Amino acid sequence: MTRSLLTTMVMLWALSVTSGAFSTNAFVVVNAPAGSSIDQASLEALLTGQRRNWDAGEAAKVVLPSRESSNFDFVAQKLFGTSGQVMQRLWFRLVFSGRANAPDYVDSSLDVIEAVERQDGALGILVSDVAPTVREGLTIVELK
Repeated sequence: MTRSLLTTMVMLWALSVTSGAFSTNAFVVVNAPAGSSIDQASLEALLTGQRRNWDAGEAAKVVLPSRESSNFDFVAQKLFGTSGQVMQRLWFRLVFSGRANAPDYVDSSLDVIEAVERQDGALGILVSDVAPTVREGLTIVELK
C-alpha cells in the first residue's frame, strides 16, 4: 500500500471518528432506592454533582471512569462538555466544598456495573454501542 493511500485512509478514519460516524452511547446503570426518579434530568443532576441525594434523601454514590479508562474523556465531554482532567477538578471542588459526595473512579465498564451492583443508591456511567445487560434490580438508562 502506498504511503499516500495509507495517509488518506488514516485521515478518513480520524474524520469519521470525530464526526460521530462510529456510534458510541453513554448509559447510566442505576441502583436507585425504591420510588426514586430516574429521568434524564435527575440522573444528570446526580452525575454532575448538582444533587447529592435521591428523592427521599438517601445518599447517591456516583461511579465514573478513572484516568486509566479509555472512556474518561468521552464521559467528561458528555457530562460537562470538557476534558477528563477538568471533570475531575470540578468534582474535587464540589466534594471539598461539601456540595457533593465523592465519586468512585473505576477503570472499565464492567467495573462500573460491579460497583453499582454492590452499593445501594449507586449510579454509574458507561460507554457502549448497545445497552448492557445487568442483573434484576438495576436499571439502564441511555444518556441523551
